[in-house]
Amino acid sequence: MFFAEHITEATVFPKCGLTLISETSGRTSSPFQAGKRTVRLRPADRTSDRACRTGSAGGPGSTVSHPHKALRAMLNAVKHPLMLLTLVILFGEHPTAGAQGLIFNLPEDGTGVEYEGEITYVTVRTDIAAGKESITKAREMSIKSVGREDAEFEGQIQPCRWIEIKVITGTAGEAGIDPGPVGSRIYKVLVPESKILATAVDADLIPNIMLPVVRGYRRSGEAQVRPLKSSAIAFYPTICQLLNYPEPELIAASETPQTKATNMSFNAKHLKGRVVMERTESRSTNEAHFWITDEVPFGLARWEVTVTREQKESTAPRDSFQEVVTTSSTMSVRRLLPIAESELIIPQSN
Repeated sequence: MFFAEHITEATVFPKCGLTLISETSGRTSSPFQAGKRTVRLRPADRTSDRACRTGSAGGPGSTVSHPHKALRAMLNAVKHPLMLLTLVILFGEHPTAGAQGLIFNLPEDGTGVEYEGEITYVTVRTDIAAGKESITKAREMSIKSVGREDAEFEGQIQPCRWIEIKVITGTAGEAGIDPGPVGSRIYKVLVPESKILATAVDADLIPNIMLPVVRGYRRSGEAQVRPLKSSAIAFYPTICQLLNYPEPELIAASETPQTKATNMSFNAKHLKGRVVMERTESRSTNEAHFWITDEVPFGLARWEVTVTREQKESTAPRDSFQEVVTTSSTMSVRRLLPIAESELIIPQSN
């Protein structure tokens, strides 16, 4: 990331979650400069664009309407050669670790994977002696391929896959996790097989930051099943804390990560990613270690993510950011599912 003392112009493309920035700086490590001006592309602060989502952070879902159209419009709008070059650098070809954050490969239909772990929230509190409050919740997740169907996507009939993702977060007990009224979410989406990619961009150089869907359904808690009203789903932050990391660092080409799976081990590639999302008054730093492998359906054996959120006054200098809350999540494979069946029953009227 290339930082500047003063941002002079920011063009926000909220539907694709990106901001194109032209900034004036007295110091920068960017090689792409025109005098004192630097241009760069960065992820936009997702919470600033509630109109593009069916729910706010932590709400019922993170879904976006027509993301590929929005991204193509963004690319068409980028006229400056330096901006185009920055776009290519940030979302260039990284063929081993792009994905949408959670799904890296497409397994045989009727198979899946279960994960187990926890998520911890540490909030800065000046009103208590410890200065911080920590809350840890248990978490389980499953990802399944539960059917095939040919459907129209971008004007063409093509093979699609029904993918079901279930997340349960709550207090661990002898009977399992108690999610309470809102700690359980399940999504069932029909996804074009051509859009399950392990790269940072697709063939059209569109950043691979969301999962396009032909149609889909969701249920939160014990509420009724509802159809998705959008054509894409973002995994962060309601499903997991992972993002698309455009420039991941290779930690180890071959490593055996620790998992919850009994009598099983996986040979995986260990990668490290980092994404900074910044506005004048807030900054979020997402740092992750993740292990990807073809030995696990959908590709992930383990992940560890820390998201640090900071705030400051909008007119204060950048070094005034103060930590507000840190979210840490660790998940690993608990069980492979050689036979996976759908849990979400779609009403016949849908």
